[in-house]
Amino acid sequence: MFKRLKPAVIIEILLHLLFWAFITFTPILSRPRDPNFRVLFSPWHFVFVNLLLAVQFYLNAFFLIPVVLNKKKQVWLYFALLLVSFIVLDLILIHTRPVRIFSGGINPFGRLQKPPFFVNFDLLPLTAITAAGFAYRYLADQFAIISNKRDITNAALVSELAFLRSQISPHFIFNVINSAVALSRLNPSAVEPTLIQLSKLLRYLLYITDEEKVTMMQKADYLRSYIELQMLRFGTQVQVDFDFDIIEPEKTIEPMLLIPFVENAFKYGTGNVVDPVINIRLKSNHKMLDFFVSNTYDPHEPYENENHGIGLNNVKRRLELLYPGKHNLNINQSSNIYNVNLQIQLK
Repeated sequence: MFKRLKPAVIIEILLHLLFWAFITFTPILSRPRDPNFRVLFSPWHFVFVNLLLAVQFYLNAFFLIPVVLNKKKQVWLYFALLLVSFIVLDLILIHTRPVRIFSGGINPFGRLQKPPFFVNFDLLPLTAITAAGFAYRYLADQFAIISNKRDITNAALVSELAFLRSQISPHFIFNVINSAVALSRLNPSAVEPTLIQLSKLLRYLLYITDEEKVTMMQKADYLRSYIELQMLRFGTQVQVDFDFDIIEPEKTIEPMLLIPFVENAFKYGTGNVVDPVINIRLKSNHKMLDFFVSNTYDPHEPYENENHGIGLNNVKRRLELLYPGKHNLNINQSSNIYNVNLQIQLK
């Protein structure tokens, strides 16, 4: 049965049991042992009294408030049932109240008599436990509302993230196919190794990007395959320098997070650019990832405009969703050099 319960529910049940055990057995273990008088009741009396208080607490917190008051909106019925429960439980408590008798057999206060209903002190614990039921139900409902809102927000973020991810693959494949077509015209002998590299990238897209995280080694291999593919296309036309320094290769990161910067470097750092140079550096340790991309570009052409900014806008939004407050993205450009520096705190 417990296997079907959520861990939070099991913890809540255990906390309730500990609470009632505490208020039940604490008076038993700490009750006075005055030799001048003895108390004619067994410790089970405390158990019985707290059992009645528990009935009032759970009746109010789990039936009267959520069902009668909140669901059915029957305010008058709620207070009527609450009053009935007060009277019934109070009468039971009055007739089960212990009687103190002095060991000497003489009571200086006269014969003990049960006080009338309207002056007895049993109403105090009943009122307190009823108020506790109110407070418990209110807090539980508020936590449930907050949890529900959080689940809705998380679901929306997951859906948005999946949509942003889905934009990457078509955009990436479109660029790679254009590269392969251009290479088949410029250097036909390099088509075969190009297709091999392309198959590696497609395998990454098909299998790796379905994972929640990829290792830094997988990320480095993927970036290396993409860069080598572009180098096969451009040959000596572009000077490409890349350096990977991965201290802990098993550290993980979100897939398809770095490639848009590299894509843009090759997209805008070639073509009409004079003496194009692209520098790519990826370093990571157990705490931080440091990714740097620099490329020359033609200052007469916009680096990213409204129609070509899918990759950069996408990765900015994903960073906000995945690493809020745990990343730093600096993008700056001079007259003909575009620099990107991304730092991420690894989990």
